[in-house]
Amino acid sequence: MRIVFFLFMLACTQTLFAAVQTIAVLPSDGVISDDELEYLTDKAQEIAVSVLPKSGFEVFPQEVVIKRLGGPENYIKECKESSCIVELGKKASVDYVAQCRFGKLGSDLRITFELYNVKTSGLVDKFSETAKNTNGLLAIMEKRIPDGFMKIPGVATRQAKPAEAKPTPAPKPAETKTAPEAIGNVFTDARDNKKYKTVKIGNQIWMAENLNYDASDSKCYENNSGNCAKYGRLYDWATAKKACPSGWHLPSMSEYKELDKTVGGEIVAGKKLKAKSGWYSKGNGTDEFGFSALPGGYGTNSFDGIDWFGYWWSASGEDGSDIAYARYMYYDFDYTKNGSGIRKSFLNSVRCVKD
Repeated sequence: MRIVFFLFMLACTQTLFAAVQTIAVLPSDGVISDDELEYLTDKAQEIAVSVLPKSGFEVFPQEVVIKRLGGPENYIKECKESSCIVELGKKASVDYVAQCRFGKLGSDLRITFELYNVKTSGLVDKFSETAKNTNGLLAIMEKRIPDGFMKIPGVATRQAKPAEAKPTPAPKPAETKTAPEAIGNVFTDARDNKKYKTVKIGNQIWMAENLNYDASDSKCYENNSGNCAKYGRLYDWATAKKACPSGWHLPSMSEYKELDKTVGGEIVAGKKLKAKSGWYSKGNGTDEFGFSALPGGYGTNSFDGIDWFGYWWSASGEDGSDIAYARYMYYDFDYTKNGSGIRKSFLNSVRCVKD
């Protein structure tokens, strides 16, 4: 039941506005590992969401796409050659359909991207390029795929919102009147005298524990103080933006991405940043940098996901809307993922980074 609820929540958190045209990014296919295929599919979908204006386009979450294709067990039986992409788009009941396929060319990896108009079966964009490794494939995707989606009629004439809003500096809590005390790799929050381990990763200094400051509107998972002691408190987005102590702030998505780059890239960041214990079903990490990420779950009208996954708020949000950005890790992922449609009312964990 938990995994079903998790998939449902992923679909719900991809907040979508009414759209004139619908787009499906099909699950990637090819010679690389299943984890890498899933990761790169997520990246292709994130690119689509970032490029296509929300006022006129709707990008279906992967869970919706898979369901419309008959579920994961049935999908793998479907044809995946280029001649079948449009047919899969019709089955998913969308206006446009895209897919990445990965093969080998000698010792190199090769990506082929195709984007079709489902109604006309017309090819909107296609490219093929080679790279030495998965990070190279990702770089090609981030450079080339946006141009493909921009070729969809109507996209260029609308003003698309960027994937990440300009980070808003986190306001310092009014109640903090004393300068923070830093002793080696331990920080003392002057507001309540709680101590936090800290760690320097690259040029950033992070708290090595989730914040556990009892701010108004924050909660312990299942209202159990023992969960606060282990996982920290859960905060809605507005509270999270001002919850970090003086001298620290809620990180922007850019700062999370800098962290990923420092530890070796998004595709391995989850494994390297997770704690060595505390994750469900051997989903623990190597904790090579002392970040010690733990799966604190999240809260809505109820609580779910503790030990399975963790969401951490970022300071980046969309002006005039009820959604914001968050970083999350799942027990079964070695990579990190950026949630781009998380409702600001959800309760997530907070990690603070030093100013």
